[in-house]
Amino acid sequence: MPRQPTWEDWLSDARTCERSMRYFQSPRVSLIKTLSKRIAEENVLGHLKKAYHNLDLANKIFTMHEGGPRFRYERENFFDWVITTCYYAMYQASLAALAAVRKEGETHAATVCALIYHYVHKKKRLREQYLISLDLIRRLARQDVQKLVEKKEEREKASYDTSFVTQKGLAERALTDAREFIAKIREILEEGFGTEYLSSV
Repeated sequence: MPRQPTWEDWLSDARTCERSMRYFQSPRVSLIKTLSKRIAEENVLGHLKKAYHNLDLANKIFTMHEGGPRFRYERENFFDWVITTCYYAMYQASLAALAAVRKEGETHAATVCALIYHYVHKKKRLREQYLISLDLIRRLARQDVQKLVEKKEEREKASYDTSFVTQKGLAERALTDAREFIAKIREILEEGFGTEYLSSV
């Protein structure tokens, strides 16, 4: 069975990215859809607002630790949720960028493929570092930390082991990456639509 292309393959080879786009847009798969102009314009604003909404929540979750919240377990934290929420903020910003070119991705892979196709190969406005951040945060967010608190040993591992998403440093990095990613998407959208169009966001 042939290996499925990854975002790195799409980034390094425009033809591979274009083939994957055709696959994702094909009627039998239909994971990338074309939007009407009206829906696309609404989605640009709606997804960007949702991106900021999620980013605001991630910031609040992160800063609430300064007040010393009460947790069920000693040394428990919500940094895993900071990372998860940052991923969704970045994903919503990605959907806003796709709506700007009248596209909508139905899955993470389809969305990232379309993002690379339209903003790296066609417009050349999104650098590799932003895609790395999106992929890293997606992988961190997918770790199921909830299962780790079921047993004491697993909970302690989640609190101390740097390979798990509960660490403050990873949460700080996720917030920085999400802020930069959303700012970059907004900059691209402002160039296309103008600052007045995005003034409500």
